[in-house]
Amino acid sequence: MKMRVALASGLLMLAVVAQAESKIYHYPSAQSLPEDDTSVFPRDPQLLTGHDVNLTAERFFAAWNNKENERERIKADMYFVGVLDATEGKEWCGYKKFLPGSAHEVVYARLLRMQPEQREKLSAADYIVRSMAENHPCQKRSEK
Repeated sequence: MKMRVALASGLLMLAVVAQAESKIYHYPSAQSLPEDDTSVFPRDPQLLTGHDVNLTAERFFAAWNNKENERERIKADMYFVGVLDATEGKEWCGYKKFLPGSAHEVVYARLLRMQPEQREKLSAADYIVRSMAENHPCQKRSEK
């Protein structure tokens, strides 16, 4: 009896497995555009890439303010969000005190008031952090 049940169960499972279709999921992939691809030489040196380090406030602001290339604005915005994410609660108070859109307004307004020559001398990350720290400082806790 047990042998018949095991045999019937095995045949039933074999029929189910035979009917099942296996599909391989392919993740969507974005191809870099020629102007963004770092393997293309010569490429436009004004465009931001993942290899940009020591980004000046001028170069950041130019990309962030680019009216013709949405990809540049998105890359600059992702840089901005990354700096905020890495320093939130350490260098400036954090999102509990204000809305995220306020961070954009604070930094953008300060960069807009500066001359390009001034922005060229500043590190973008340092300037973003300093602007946030001045506008949204954390209260110091009294030590006991």
